[in-house]
Formats: sequence, C-alpha cells, structure tokens
Amino acid sequence: MNYYILEEVTYHLNAPYIGDLPEELDRIDVMTGKKIEILNLPIRVPIRIDYEDEIVYPDMMTADLPLFSKKMRNSLDRIGVENIQYYPVELFENQTGETKANYYMSILPISVECLKSGINKSPAGRLILKNPIIDSTKILGLRLFRLGEEPSLIIIDSIVKDTLTNAQLNGVSFIPLEEYMSS
Repeated sequence: MNYYILEEVTYHLNAPYIGDLPEELDRIDVMTGKKIEILNLPIRVPIRIDYEDEIVYPDMMTADLPLFSKKMRNSLDRIGVENIQYYPVELFENQTGETKANYYMSILPISVECLKSGINKSPAGRLILKNPIIDSTKILGLRLFRLGEEPSLIIIDSIVKDTLTNAQLNGVSFIPLEEYMSS
C-alpha cells in the first residue's frame, strides 16, 4: 500500500485569513487531536478578507484549524473513514458578521507511531524525516491518521487519495510519503 501526506495547497492567495479563534478552542489541542468540549454549535470563526477579487474557499484549510469542506467530508464518509470527529464551523466576515462559508473542524484523535525508516535527529535533537517508510502492520487498518512521530502530518492510504482525487477537490494536495523531507 502506498501512503501520502494530505495537506492544503498553500498557493491560494485569495483564500480568507482566519481571525481570532473562540476562547473555548485551544489550537494545539485541536491540531494534536485532543478531545474538545464545545457547547455552542456551529462554531463561529471570524475571517478577514483582504482582496477585492473573488475569494477562494478551498476544500481543506489547515493553517489555523483543520477544516474540511462538506464535499471532502462526504468523500471520506463514502469510503468508511470513521476516525474523525467533526464539528460544524461557520466562517463569518468579521466586519459584517455575514456567514461566508461552512466547514467541518476535523479532529483526528488517533496518531500512530508507525515509521520503520527515515527518522533522524538533528544535532539540536529535532526530529527530521527524510523519505520515511511506514510499517503497515502498525497502522491498525486506518486509512487516515496523524503520524505519531510528527503529529502535524495527516497520512492517507492510496484508497483515500484516489477517492479525494476523483472528488476533484480544490486546494488539496497529496505528497508521496517516501518523497517527504521535513524542513
């Protein structure tokens, strides 16, 4: 099985900027998959729009929160990816209060330490990944998960990649894991 890093494409210059997050959201807890308690749904998150051109709302935004579009969520649901906790999110324009887009904050509570090669440490002790290889016996049959050795990376298998590719998502990229080098 081939594995890929799922990430947002960062060339969307006309994507909105996420503003201040609601107080009940801790960015680190969200990004590392910790359980969160949200009483008021949907979560309203302000955005700042700095462009006069048409704004692009990609199917995946991960700079501030892991946000998936409905199209992306539906694609994952269709193939039985069940290890994601979804919370509805409304992105609203800070100046007007108008809802501009709806997403799902996508929490991945499971991270899996599964690399069998490609792990090094810098002289300062920082983890460096270079052409990592997954030991598929350790991934518990998951098709999508956070990499335990580097929790900021979302790993998918080739079935998920093919499904998301066929969905023609906007702003989503797939990096073959064995070609990855951390910076």
